[in-house]
Amino acid sequence: MRVRLRTSLLATVPFVLLFNADRVQFTTRMYQDVSGIRSMQASADSSLRNELLRWSRGTTPGYEQDSVHVTANRVAVSRSEQRASLDTIDDLDAEAFDIVRRPLALKTTYTFRERISIDFTYGTDKELAPAPLTNFEYRLVMPGRITQASPAGGQVQGHTVRWTLNAAQDEFELSATAEAWRWDVILVILYVLAYAAYRVAAFLIRRARMRPRKI
Repeated sequence: MRVRLRTSLLATVPFVLLFNADRVQFTTRMYQDVSGIRSMQASADSSLRNELLRWSRGTTPGYEQDSVHVTANRVAVSRSEQRASLDTIDDLDAEAFDIVRRPLALKTTYTFRERISIDFTYGTDKELAPAPLTNFEYRLVMPGRITQASPAGGQVQGHTVRWTLNAAQDEFELSATAEAWRWDVILVILYVLAYAAYRVAAFLIRRARMRPRKI
């Protein structure tokens, strides 16, 4: 099966959110059928509660508001969306190459690519000045071991890659490739080989028994 997706966690990320929040992290978790969960977590000073809620809604339209946690000094917002089909929004391409596309391969290959841009309200020198000091995180979880991730510098650990992105670059293209063993196919092959070995052994034993013995 080959599935091609077009979707977006966020077409643009408002710089005002990145600049005022203490931490912003976006996560995409992709499954074997290339459905997935997209989420955002952001935290800021508690005095920015209303603004953080507004910015997070604008950044992730259509997402459910999972939680708002407020303490005396901080506010944390979490929003997510689960999609059975990710083929309705732009700026993301993902594919799964499995047994139908590559019948002789023992691994399924997954690819992912997403484009993200930073939205500066005015683009003035005063607004752009803090951009090199402003970072956010993007975490991608794939249904196989990640073998390639771009841009370089992403922290890869098993099925997960984590990028720290700097707002001085106003556009990003993130991509990754992952591989997963096709254990169902491997088990079928092992069963066929074991059965063939059994039949050959049974034939040789029968042949040996039918061979005339010397008196």
